[in-house]
Amino acid sequence: MAAPTPTTTVNWDGIRGAVRFRAVWADVTNYSDQSVVDISTLAPAPASIKIRSIDIILNGDIGATLEFDATTDQDIDNFTGQSDVTYQLLRDYTDGPNAGITPADTAAAGFTGDLFITTTNVASGDELNAYIVFEKSS
Repeated sequence: MAAPTPTTTVNWDGIRGAVRFRAVWADVTNYSDQSVVDISTLAPAPASIKIRSIDIILNGDIGATLEFDATTDQDIDNFTGQSDVTYQLLRDYTDGPNAGITPADTAAAGFTGDLFITTTNVASGDELNAYIVFEKSS
């Protein structure tokens, strides 16, 4: 079987955007570099984005890593669920001098700036919901 096809909705005004991402598993196939935001589809397309906040709900013993796409992906943050509990994990990266998480190296080999998710330890019935706010990186 294959990993679930996620439901994704992206809103973008040319400067700031948000994405809703939802997936429910029917088997144990993990995501490996599943696209969350393909920045080439945004109009106008930015060179890269900065993550302002992440609100993620994990139902199940899921491990999820958000990452910027490159030949060697650049991790943004890791989230871990638990099999008998539903977790809501909030990350607000705007309280700081640079107000958000930017890619570590936009000149890295294979860098596209796309936002990906990779999962581990999924089981049938597990669910992942995410709401991510981002903006054009200057």
